[in-house]
Amino acid sequence: MTRQQLKNSGKLMKKSCMPKNDVTEEQIGEIEQGKFIEDRKVMCYIACVYTMTQVVKNNKLSYDAVVKQVDMMFPPEMRVAVKAAAENCKDIGKKYKDLCEASYWTAKCMYDYDPKNFVFFETRLHNDSKISVIVDSVDHTDEHIFGNRTIFVYESIVVLLIDYQQMTRQQIKNSGKMLKKSCMAKNDVTEDLIGDIEKGKFIEQRNVMCYIACIYQMSQIVKNNKLSYEASIKQVDMMYPPDIKDAMKASIEKCKDISKKYKDLCEASYWTSKCIYDDNPKNFIFV
Repeated sequence: MTRQQLKNSGKLMKKSCMPKNDVTEEQIGEIEQGKFIEDRKVMCYIACVYTMTQVVKNNKLSYDAVVKQVDMMFPPEMRVAVKAAAENCKDIGKKYKDLCEASYWTAKCMYDYDPKNFVFFETRLHNDSKISVIVDSVDHTDEHIFGNRTIFVYESIVVLLIDYQQMTRQQIKNSGKMLKKSCMAKNDVTEDLIGDIEKGKFIEQRNVMCYIACIYQMSQIVKNNKLSYEASIKQVDMMYPPDIKDAMKASIEKCKDISKKYKDLCEASYWTSKCIYDDNPKNFIFV
């Protein structure tokens, strides 16, 4: 992954963490440039990003996870510098019992140590930024990160939301580790239950249904607790590779009214997803 892809990777995290912490673009939009506003909401926004990227363990930032992330995902030319910053700042979080403060000061330490290699969410995305939202299952969901906060955030999400046109189908399939891990835990499902959804194995069980709904929610295609046909089409137009774009939109079109039969979001998500698979197994991608 390139540095620019890392910078373009934060749309979903941003959209989720901003409203949760009631922060504005003015407050968090220039963190990468060193603008750290010492405000509780900003601190918790940064902590939210860390949490969503699975680099928080037992309510603490994990240095070991950060190093693993860097070795596995950062561009070769940045790895040594980023790991040096992580090493330098690894004990900052220990000074704070509060995760929001620990996250904020760790991120700031990383920036102060090496501004040149500090990467954080580029919140003001350009019009040509393409970001992927529908993700798929992956085997290693254990990519935690951060001692160096920001930078590592991307690596783990990166696959999740990078410039879509540059992603192959396999990259899309490998991009869902964050959402998968989060939604599996929230809905108490195992690999046996949800690991073969992409192959058409839809187990008619409540927690599986809610797992699928969770993925859709985190992918920002749920509006007012209902699946949004418009949001789905927009996502495909904006991010899907040309070779599967038309087929995906055709399936979404065919299945758009399925969810209207169900008041429950979990059921609506499950049956809509199954409809899309049944219509076009070849191009169906899921976490």
